[in-house]
Amino acid sequence: MKNSLGRKTLALTALLVVLSVAPAWPQVLSARVDGRVTQGDAPAAKLQVVFTEVNTAKQYKLQTDKKGQFFLVGMSYGTYKVQFLDASGKVLCTRAEFAVSDVQDHELSVDLSKPEASGCMTSDAAEAKSQPVVKITKEQQKAEAARIKAINDKIAGLNPVIMQAQSALQAQKWAEAETALKKILAADPDTTRWDFYKALADAQSHSEKYQDSIKSYEKGVSVAQAVAAGTAPKDPLDPNPDAARATIGIGQMLTSQGNAYVKIDKFDEAVASFTKAAQAAPNPAVAYYNLCAVEFNINKMDDAIAACEKSLAANPANADAWFLKGTALYKTAKTDNGKVSPRPGTADALNKYLELDPNGTHVGEAKSILQNIAQK
Repeated sequence: MKNSLGRKTLALTALLVVLSVAPAWPQVLSARVDGRVTQGDAPAAKLQVVFTEVNTAKQYKLQTDKKGQFFLVGMSYGTYKVQFLDASGKVLCTRAEFAVSDVQDHELSVDLSKPEASGCMTSDAAEAKSQPVVKITKEQQKAEAARIKAINDKIAGLNPVIMQAQSALQAQKWAEAETALKKILAADPDTTRWDFYKALADAQSHSEKYQDSIKSYEKGVSVAQAVAAGTAPKDPLDPNPDAARATIGIGQMLTSQGNAYVKIDKFDEAVASFTKAAQAAPNPAVAYYNLCAVEFNINKMDDAIAACEKSLAANPANADAWFLKGTALYKTAKTDNGKVSPRPGTADALNKYLELDPNGTHVGEAKSILQNIAQK
């Protein structure tokens, strides 16, 4: 039976799953903290709340209202020690570390009856764990203030370009998105924002600049691996990197890279990318499916069957994976003295495809194969 599926069609089915969603990036100008202090079920009113930046000793002071609530806007980025004091000035509890970053809204809730549940500790435990507030000279304060200002100015300067890139991606203006993202990465080449590299590669791929997209995915994977491993340097654009999200991103970028290789007929490289994606991704169903499709299209049927089985183990509802598996089994049927013996599982796989997608693209071919099997 000839392969009427088309050389590339199946391998690209999962591409849209990976590339169609534009990222939502937060702006990175100022931070706000909303909080509430309670004593059990009762609000803790008129308590003083003191935020002390552990490196500069800069402080923000405010008071809880009658509902025990407080909020603070325009905070500088940094790590703070937070103390809660009663009217006499007695420290009721201390939170040793509270990070304020480019996530604009932060929440801090404390129940004084169970302080440790919210990371707030009474005096002895807090002093043992908290970082000491470092006393620095006026010259050092000026130098640190200048450093923070330079960082904030840089971030503020990039904000409009980040918004431009996001808008262009959402509008599918790929060339405009590519230009904006290149500008961001040129301004901050050491950033740990792997998602910027992913977005750049996605835009390049949509513009059919596959060689460029492959290189951008490669860089994005490298950066994301450092974030996932916890070895990435500190980055003002990403003060609290998410290792779990980076791990997911690695699998997505490798899968997209594999699809780019397919587009330029580099199938061995595509197989390598999909294999790495399957090993890296928390849910490897898409990567294994793409690997199955590539192996099928280059006539490595046994490898295709193995990859499809792994994809189906992760997602048994993928009808196309059942079709590929069944068709690959049929194509490798054994012949003995002119008699063809279908491999076990062929009919089951194709019937499963028909069950899951009765109006699917390959229904006619699946039924034709099943008819041929029934006649033998």
